[in-house]
Amino acid sequence: MKENLDGRLTIRFEHSKKEADVPLSTLVDGAVKFLEFYGNAQFCGREFIAVTGQGNGKTKLAALLGATGYEADAMGFFSAVFGAIGSARAQHLVVNEITIPHMLLVALLERVIPGHGYLSIKNPQRLEVTTNLDIPDDRRGDLQKVMDKYPVRLSRHTIRQMMVSRDVAYQYMPFVEELGSVGHVNTWIGQFHEGLLEQMYQNRVIFLLNMSCPVYCRFCFRKHKESRNENNPTVEDVKAAVKHVADSPSIKEIVVTGGDPFLNRANMAATIDGLMAVDHVQTLRLATRSVAYYPDLFLENEKAYLKYLKQKSLELQQNGKRMELATHFIHPDEVSPEALDIISDLVKNGIAVYIQTPFLSDCNDTGPELVKLFHLLRGAGAELHYIYIPCSPIHGNSIYWKSLSDGIYMAKHLRAHLSDRVMPRICTATPIGKMDWHTSGWAVERVADNENFVWIRTPYTPAYFKVFAPLTEKLTNIRTNAEGTIDIQYMAKIGDDSLLLGERPVKVAPKNALAMDADVSALKEELIATCQTDVSMVETNIKGLSRLHETRVLVDADGVEKEALAYIAEDSRITDVVVTAREDAMDSLYVISKFVRQLQDISHVNAVRLRSMAFATSPEIYTLGVVNTLGDLNRLSVVNPLRLEIETWFVQDQEVQPIHAAVARRLNNKGITVYANVPLLGGVNDTDTAIHDLAYVLRRSGIEFHHLYVAGLPVQGQWNIKHPVDSYDVIDIATMVRREGSGREIPRYIIATPLGEVDYGLTSQFIRQGDALKIKLTCYDTDYYRSMDPRFCFPKGVDQDLDGHPVMELPGFVKTNDFPIS
Repeated sequence: MKENLDGRLTIRFEHSKKEADVPLSTLVDGAVKFLEFYGNAQFCGREFIAVTGQGNGKTKLAALLGATGYEADAMGFFSAVFGAIGSARAQHLVVNEITIPHMLLVALLERVIPGHGYLSIKNPQRLEVTTNLDIPDDRRGDLQKVMDKYPVRLSRHTIRQMMVSRDVAYQYMPFVEELGSVGHVNTWIGQFHEGLLEQMYQNRVIFLLNMSCPVYCRFCFRKHKESRNENNPTVEDVKAAVKHVADSPSIKEIVVTGGDPFLNRANMAATIDGLMAVDHVQTLRLATRSVAYYPDLFLENEKAYLKYLKQKSLELQQNGKRMELATHFIHPDEVSPEALDIISDLVKNGIAVYIQTPFLSDCNDTGPELVKLFHLLRGAGAELHYIYIPCSPIHGNSIYWKSLSDGIYMAKHLRAHLSDRVMPRICTATPIGKMDWHTSGWAVERVADNENFVWIRTPYTPAYFKVFAPLTEKLTNIRTNAEGTIDIQYMAKIGDDSLLLGERPVKVAPKNALAMDADVSALKEELIATCQTDVSMVETNIKGLSRLHETRVLVDADGVEKEALAYIAEDSRITDVVVTAREDAMDSLYVISKFVRQLQDISHVNAVRLRSMAFATSPEIYTLGVVNTLGDLNRLSVVNPLRLEIETWFVQDQEVQPIHAAVARRLNNKGITVYANVPLLGGVNDTDTAIHDLAYVLRRSGIEFHHLYVAGLPVQGQWNIKHPVDSYDVIDIATMVRREGSGREIPRYIIATPLGEVDYGLTSQFIRQGDALKIKLTCYDTDYYRSMDPRFCFPKGVDQDLDGHPVMELPGFVKTNDFPIS
């Protein structure tokens, strides 16, 4: 690129009436640096990098200029780009049929409109000047009423994103429909209040440390004016709340939130230091959305806040506790290098970061945007926790609402196209607590004479609330159903009437007799000896390589073929590689290390998972040398990450010992997640108390409870045929784990089949034919399998429905009624 860069570009912002005079060299430098560091498929997409090619930033920019019709004409290119931005036409910017990545546009705006901090905006005129987004004259009067009622606050980081992304602006720009009166004033306020403390669950409470945020989301369930105008709590208020927790031994976890609690450093310090001294507290969960919309909060002053959190996390660990950070991301356009840097920095230092995503109409409700979002976040080390359906039914939020069925059916797309390790739980936050769709709760029926409400079956009981919130008994929108749990009226449209499931019938099947100790030991030995998840859904024709999913392969470390690496490299949909070994992954660490380093050159793979039964059975082999070697292989980074995880298996709670917690903590402090899968075995662990106890001890030990396999594994084969697991018990298990446990210890309830894993009740459907039970895999079809193997045909014994979904028998699992999910 030999163009003279001494010129200046005058950028006119049409709606703000502002101008910026920027040296061309500044814009070129911004583009070159972005393309140098972030101009890859991860951030820009494969089509864009096919245009820019390989090389340094200058080479890529020259290729981009040529492809867009501006060869050696940077002034012309940037004039076109900023002409679109200046006239607010850059929401999906295409130059000569080349789509310009959103993140590149934000990087260029950082050169034109630099700055940090956040702004409170009081009127439409100021809003238009600040964002350069068009505000029609005929809406300004009503918009002023909205802004008087629901304040507007934006960070400079978010403003730049809004200028080039409609899906970011959609979350933060006020709109006249907020004046609508449909919905609640509050959807969730807790069953018990005392000062800054709110309580909805027996085992955890909320601390509201600060009443405002640096940016206000228009869909927030706390958007009502009273919350944002209240005085902030004091340190003395924090001390009173800490005393309440100290006097309540059932409370194990504290969710620290607001507003944004990180805006109140004094209250945050008092909370962490105070709870550190309370013996029975196990986890502090710090909630903030600033990672997405105000990363400067954590990065300013040489990452001072991050350093503080890492130090406090170490102190908490010394006191037998852990720190986690909860944050929200809605759309991939919100993801920034700064946000990914924060996430990876925390995770590398033993602080888990988990993501919750509200489901917003006309923003993230079609599927592909969530797949892209979760893939980006996973590479940096984040865990995906919930998708909340629907968006909170609060005053002024109606434009964001979707029907319940839209959110429930979204699970099919996500299961088919996401790594199982970032498959979120589909959750609804009812006024008395959360429920997980088609395991711990479901829609029962419409509320009579009110088409805007449905009855939802929850996992909670009247007795559950008596301990801390007897006022719940006086609620008029609840009822106790025949099984003894509470149904609650919830404001939402059901969408598909077939999802109104009615009440669950009484169980008629007998419980399994308790298994003999010798049988349990034999089952555990079989679990150790046999890889439970190595069945390939399509042919790979490569020895030691199984295709478990569109996104996932399993590789035998004892015989890695060059063809396996080529197969992985050729399919950009593969994000996860599970590595198994004849003995244990830790016994083949030298070979695995070489293989992982080869995977580092395959940019679309962002996770390696080592299957290690030895973690469960012989955790002492995880010596300092082993942990350090694993830590060196774990590449949590902003660009082209390759995170490392350890997969292990447990059956019963007594298997989990203090040494497991110690080893898990050492691995966590290297940024390595340890997750456990559990097979449900008749007469061994197929009761609600058995799985609840196991979930609790895994959580306490820092091990993520990933999958509870209810059927379909080799170890469940002959045993469960003779000692069948009843579908009724799965619902009982999910009900107790949700009600009695932490939301962070809930597994995904999975059915394994030769043609892929499915979610119980969500991405599968039971078909009863007399005494026989079949399962339909509703998230996969013929086209899905043939996209991986064009010669694919369904194996013998597998039928397909009219839509191409496979249907097969499910041995060892029984269903004794016609209720769809129980």
